[in-house]
Formats: sequence, structure tokens, C-alpha cells
Amino acid sequence: MNSFERIWTVLNLEEPDRIPTHTINIDGNVADKILGKPEKTAFDVFDEMEKKYPNEWVDKINQILDDIEISVFAKAVRAGHKLGFDGVGIQYIPFILESQTEMTDIFGKRHRLRNIDGNPYPDYYGGYIKNREDWEAYPKPDLKEEYRRAKKFYKGVYRKCRDIKDEICIFAQNALTSVFPPVWQGMGMAYFARALKNDPKLIEERFRFCTDFTLTVFKAYADCGAKIFLEGGDIAQKNGPMINPKYFNEYLLPCFKEVSEQIHDWGGKYILHTDGDITTLLDFIVDSGFDGLQCLEPPLVDPYYVKKKVGDKLCLSGNIDTKYILVDASKKEVEQAVKEAISAMGHGGGFLISPANFHPGISPERLKWMIDAANKFGVYPLKSL
Repeated sequence: MNSFERIWTVLNLEEPDRIPTHTINIDGNVADKILGKPEKTAFDVFDEMEKKYPNEWVDKINQILDDIEISVFAKAVRAGHKLGFDGVGIQYIPFILESQTEMTDIFGKRHRLRNIDGNPYPDYYGGYIKNREDWEAYPKPDLKEEYRRAKKFYKGVYRKCRDIKDEICIFAQNALTSVFPPVWQGMGMAYFARALKNDPKLIEERFRFCTDFTLTVFKAYADCGAKIFLEGGDIAQKNGPMINPKYFNEYLLPCFKEVSEQIHDWGGKYILHTDGDITTLLDFIVDSGFDGLQCLEPPLVDPYYVKKKVGDKLCLSGNIDTKYILVDASKKEVEQAVKEAISAMGHGGGFLISPANFHPGISPERLKWMIDAANKFGVYPLKSL
């Protein structure tokens, strides 16, 4: 089996030749450690443009941000391939640079822009939209133009990776642009919670906008040949659902269903990534039409319970800790974490090994240990571990 066949098999809840490995992302600085640092980083480009165009450099950078994103995510795919991953995620993100330290986007989210070894890393910290007046005044994008940009992005990454296209599976994602988080993040949780009670129409409009954007970019990816789509939006935290589940049922469930039905009409598969304790949301995730669930954040989620409850309905992915195991653990500890995940969720198929999440502090060496352990202990038929 090649990587796509292996992953497609587990998404159909079947056993492949071995358990596949996947990561939702590889940050730029981690990719540089794997591939070697490029001669010119993104921040080198920013500095050059600022010196060359001191009064209009921000506008100039925004004109080439799409090309920078293509290079960043092509680098992630190549780094994943070099490590031996079966799948790596990519996503077009409609960022708008405001300065060397600030970014926003079409949803109204605000990000502080960190320079990590020359690679831009956005940290969310608030929203521009506090009320209906802000929302109505906030500039809305032309979705036909967003479709064009998303298609250019996907084709650009694919073109830069065409020599390895049969050796690694590209997941089409909407991380940072998904159906739920941009709704509240563009406002900030306090203003979002207030609008839930006082202006439900605003919340409906915000969900509609985010759903339309997701459908637009996913259609662009599908038209480029994408088959596996990952919804990159957290719906839980360490104490459970991020908001009262009744609001998920009222606003989010119909949006997820709309996207999942469209993806299934295209012949694709739909996976949800979410951090946090999702134990009480498993039925909601199934009802939303997802084919897979990624993260299963340890120690918040009991993998044995999840496998027993929804393992016959959802392909499960993740459960490898990114706070210690993939940062500072010994090789033996990494291998043990992989064996425990396989024991809990690997039997009968429908399981991918993956880091629960990804961040700039993850160790490439430990990622390789994880992959090697998965390839060693994840061969079907599984043996007792």
C-alpha cells in the first residue's frame, strides 16, 4: 500500500498493511531542523521589503503572502516525507499583515506575530468585532477571489512536491479558518458569549460566513484532487465543551452537517481536529457527519473509552502527547506511548498514529522515534504489546 491507500483504508474503518502516521502540521522552524535552514527566511523577506519600500512595505508583503504560504507548507510536506510520515496537512490562511508584529484575517481575529528562527508564528490574542456595528463595518472578502487564492495555494504546494506526491498523502485543512473558532475568536469569548444571549442573529451570520468560507476553500481543494479534509477547529478544552452544548446543537451542528454532506458528495472524507476533553461530545461529532476524529489529547481523553464508544463509527487519530513525550522523553518512553495508543485503538483498524497537536517546541528526533515505533509495532495483524 502507498500512503494514501493506507490512510483511506483506515478512514473506511478497515485494517491496512500497517497503522499509518499523520501530523496536522509541521511548523516552519521544526521543518528547518529536518531539512536545513533556507538561505532566506520569511522575516528576511520582510526586512528587505521594509528597507526597499519604507512607506508601503506592508502592502507589498500582503501581495506576496500567498507565495510565502505556499513555500511554508511545501516545506512542511517535504519535512514530513523525509521523516517518514504517511500524511501531512496543509491549509491556505487569508492572513493580513499589519506590521512585523501584528496580523489579522478576514474573520476579525488578531494575532501577535512571533519570529521563531526566521519563521512567522501567529499567536491569537483577541478580536476586532465586538458588536453588530463592528461586524457590518468589517470588510468582507469576495469568495470567488478566495476560491481562486485557495486553488492557487493547493496547486502551488502540490507543484513544489510533485516528485514525492505518490509517497505522502496531503490532507486539505482549514486550520485557523474553520467553522467554529473564527466565529468566537473574531469577537473574543466575552463578546461572543454576550451576543449568544443578546444578538443571536449576529451569531447566525458569523456562522454562515465561516461555513461559506470553508465550503469555498474545500471546493477549491476538491477541484485540485483533494480527497481528505480536516476541520481544524477546537470545540473543547480541558474541562469539556468550550460552550454550552445546546449552542453547538443550535448553531454548529447544521454547519458541520452541511460541510460533511458536501464533502461526501465529492467522494471525500471529513475529519475533525479538536483539543480538550471531548468525551461528552462524541455523539455530537458522529451526528455531525465526520469520518474521523483527531487529537484525543492525553491525559484528558481515555482512548479505550473512545474506541469502545465510537470506534465503529469514526477513524481515530492522535493520542501521542506533545507536552512531554514528543519534546523531552526518552526513546523508550516514546515507544511506550506508541504501543499504548496502538493497544487502545489499533485493533480492527480505523486508527492513525499522530501527535495530538503540533507546536514549535516538538523534537524532530522524537517524531522519528514515534514513526519508527508505529511502523514496527503497528503491522497487521497486530501482536500483543
